[in-house]
This record gives sequence, structure tokens and C-alpha cells, in this order.
Amino acid sequence: MTLYDSFKEAFLTRFGSIQITGELLLNMVIALILIILGVFIGKSVKYLLRRLIERLKITKIVNKPVIDMILIIVKWSIYILFINFALTQLAIPLFTGWLTTILSIIPTVTGSLIVIVVGFSLSVVVRKVILESNFKDNLLLSEILFYFINYIFIVFALKMALIFLKDTFIINSLTIVFTIFGLVALLVYIYKNQNK
Repeated sequence: MTLYDSFKEAFLTRFGSIQITGELLLNMVIALILIILGVFIGKSVKYLLRRLIERLKITKIVNKPVIDMILIIVKWSIYILFINFALTQLAIPLFTGWLTTILSIIPTVTGSLIVIVVGFSLSVVVRKVILESNFKDNLLLSEILFYFINYIFIVFALKMALIFLKDTFIINSLTIVFTIFGLVALLVYIYKNQNK
């Protein structure tokens, strides 16, 4: 017998005459406990990650606002996970199904933002390394690789964010439109730099 079944049996034994209301009330109490637990775990994980980042001196490598943004994303992802658990516990089909669908989109968008941040950071590092090297047209190569790496990561993030769409035609169409805009921007950049 699980802990949930034990609580349910004890609660329904005491308040057996109002079984349906009692079960709903029990589910509401468990949902509230899950939300409180999620807030506690989210804040604890953020605190522990901040301490780890300070101890490893990552702030010397990565800017503080980027670290703060990542910590907030992690904290809110945990909050959303536990809110989803709480809504599932309530077992109100219309309400739970609608909100669970919305809440399942948020982590994919959050993951997409993290992918974009990682891609941008990587492209900045690659551009800096190429600019520091001494060979002909290193400026052009660094800019091309900068935009290419950002393009790859943004396309990957776009596909992650739109994973809830079952129609791959829409996702591929958006990717093609994004690619065309990216290529036009790159060609304009190259054209302006050649005329200098």
C-alpha cells in the first residue's frame, strides 16, 4: 500500500459519508503540498547552484546576468514541474488537460532559450579565437562562423520550441523562412563590408 493510499483510506474512513468531496479535498491538499514542495526544492536548487557557481568561480568566465538568467530558468522549470504534478493530482479532466498542455509548452520554450544562449556564447568564443589568429580575411571568416553557429542553434531551438506541433510542414516552413532571412542578412553584411 502506497503512502497516498494510506492517506486516502484514513481520510475516507474518518469522513466516509462525504466520500466524493473527501477525495477531492484530499487531492487538493496533496496538490497544495506538491506546490509547496516544488517551491522549496526550486529555491533550494537555485541556492545550491549559486553556491557551486561561486565556489567554482564561473562568474569569471560567464557574465553574472547570464548566470542569473540560467538560475531563474532552472528554478521556474522546477516550479512548473511541480505545478504540473499538482494539477495531475487534482484529476479534473477539463481543467487538468488544458493546463497540462500549456505547462508542457513552457519547458520546451525554456530549453530553447537555453540552447540559444549556449549557441551565442559558443559563437562569440569562436569569433574571438578567429579574430586573434593572423591570417587573411579572418574578419570575414569570423563573422560567417559567428552567424552560422547562431543559425544552427536557433534552428535547433526553433524545432525544440515547436515540438508540440504535430505537423512537420509548419516547422519546416518556418525553418526555411528563417533561413532565407538569415541568408539575406548575411549577404547584405558581406556586400557592405566589401564596399568599404
